[in-house]
Amino acid sequence: MARAKKRADGRYCAQIYLGRDETGKKRYKAVYAKTPAELKEKETAVRLQLGRGLDVLSQRDAFAVWADDWLRIKEKEQITCRQMDNYRRAVKLWKEELHGYEIGQVRADDVERVLIALSDKGLSQRTINLYRSALRQIMRRAVGRVIATNPVEQVELAAVGRKEEQRRALTDEEQLWIWETPHRAQPAAIIMMLSGLRRGELSALTWNDVDLETRTITVNKVIEYDSNGVPSLRNITKTEAGMRTVDIPQRLVDYMKEMPRDGLLVIHSAHGGVMTESAWKKLWQSFMKELNRKYGQRTPADLERLQSSQPGPKRLDMTIPNITMH
Repeated sequence: MARAKKRADGRYCAQIYLGRDETGKKRYKAVYAKTPAELKEKETAVRLQLGRGLDVLSQRDAFAVWADDWLRIKEKEQITCRQMDNYRRAVKLWKEELHGYEIGQVRADDVERVLIALSDKGLSQRTINLYRSALRQIMRRAVGRVIATNPVEQVELAAVGRKEEQRRALTDEEQLWIWETPHRAQPAAIIMMLSGLRRGELSALTWNDVDLETRTITVNKVIEYDSNGVPSLRNITKTEAGMRTVDIPQRLVDYMKEMPRDGLLVIHSAHGGVMTESAWKKLWQSFMKELNRKYGQRTPADLERLQSSQPGPKRLDMTIPNITMH
């Protein structure tokens, strides 16, 4: 047991010997308490941590240092631009919320306080879960090295945040709407509906990737969009979740045979280039308006607008169920 000393400020202090560093210099961990009994409990806790092989001195490392180190590791991995932007945003938030914290000071109640505040601001469950996941991964790196347990795993809060609309399968009627509504977005909608390709995969799809004889589509690259919506091409490596060959039904084969091959890309912008995020948004909004015009139920406000003598397009209330590109 380290020898306790009473300080001028009334607290008790003990120096716990930790061994020697690489230069041979002795290392100590200072422990402070208001009473000898409390000091003994703190000494015991430190020695238990030492027995588990934890570096108790590194517990005083700034949380921000560990967060930045984790982010640099993520940047070396094959992660989409959008996901990296999400991680950077999460790290920025936690560095602000835990400003001045040491890595060993982060507690479950600190995490809960932040998550509840984010929920009160109206953030969605998906966004809050992203922030929670990022912090869990940051703290996980410290477990077994400088801390014994992950405080994020001790958070008892269930799902918090604004609930988002659940994605769902299209009904037979909605699929029929898409088939029977000619529009510049129709080819993209039909290909995604019948092949399961995601928007980024479809954006990068070339006619060389399509084999209508064998009824297959090869997915080997993807267009990623950063937080500003700027597209960039990423080749997919041969992994189970990456490069793959998709079998497509004969109905899609017949449809694609009639599509014009007016460029390298199967789906492209009006100028023949890669679709930007804003181009996708405008295209899909236009398609949804057209579907709503044909199949929506006219509201009293719609009827009044249609009878109006005001020039220009009449914006109708959206009464059909929301259909997302996903």
